[in-house]
Amino acid sequence: MTSRPLARRSLFAGSGALLVGGVLSACASEPEAPPAPPAGPEIAEPTPAQTTEQLDAVVAEISTAVTAADEARDPAQLAPRVIGSAVEFRTAAYALIAKAEEWAAQLTVPGAALVVPMSTTGTDFPRTAIGLVENSAADGVPFFVALQQADARSPYTTWGWAQQAVDVAMPTVADAAVGSEAVAIDAADLVMTPAEALALYATVLTDGDAKDPEDQLAVDPFITSRHSEIQEERKALNAGVEWDEGATIRETYAVREDEFAGLRTDDGGALVMGTLTSTRKVTIKDGATMRYAEDNAYTKVVGTREFTKEFVRTFGTHVALYIPSAEAGGQVQPVGATLTALTATGS
Repeated sequence: MTSRPLARRSLFAGSGALLVGGVLSACASEPEAPPAPPAGPEIAEPTPAQTTEQLDAVVAEISTAVTAADEARDPAQLAPRVIGSAVEFRTAAYALIAKAEEWAAQLTVPGAALVVPMSTTGTDFPRTAIGLVENSAADGVPFFVALQQADARSPYTTWGWAQQAVDVAMPTVADAAVGSEAVAIDAADLVMTPAEALALYATVLTDGDAKDPEDQLAVDPFITSRHSEIQEERKALNAGVEWDEGATIRETYAVREDEFAGLRTDDGGALVMGTLTSTRKVTIKDGATMRYAEDNAYTKVVGTREFTKEFVRTFGTHVALYIPSAEAGGQVQPVGATLTALTATGS
């Protein structure tokens, strides 16, 4: 994904741009900030202002933890703010780096500044927030960061961040002083449930647009780049022979069901985040030998660049999707993705 400088008030280009009051403008009239809480015991339900202030601190702590862990190549330093697949993906990435230092370049780090906060403010748990967070790299494209609090005694944590897609229109979200409604993975008032949308996304990544005959999924730069990459590799594997005569290549994606975050957008739709895992397998035909370039970073991990049976790579991806309301209709729009290479094996 190409990085480019983005001003705080022009992050979201396009007719459907994400516009948020405080950082950006939300609606025609912005709601007034909530009144100061009365003196005395702390109120049971947090105000949006309190939640936003809390998330500012959480985002900074996440950025600090990820930076420290990357410098030390030590996933233990991600705790307690970073959990789940984010820890698993980082642990695998550090193992790749130990075998080939160039893999360090794949590590992306959310910055310490929260650009746009989107959060629920009710008393129910778990509480969910999705923060648009600056990139720690200079002029880098920001990330959607999933943030959740399991219960009143637990800290806000993140299991992943998806880098915002460039030149993709975004939905409008509620002003930070109002907060958003949490969206369940089986919410039925959208063009499809979040579970169905994530499953469709994984299916199209695996099998292409033919698996989306009703054109429910909008054009996505991440899908385009992954499919183009596979076709280029397929062409190289079968150079000088008929298509797939030397080797076949296929990448299969699956949704990780234990990680999901969803919030209502201003138009009744939903901004959701989830986690995908994938396996890309090159199967070599009997009698053939596939040779990769000496500078191939994956083969450095395996320890050989020649394969006679198979060559397998695995990946983890955090994604963000916008799902329109059933009433409004329209396509599911992928709005962010962060890919992490995990393992490479072969024989």
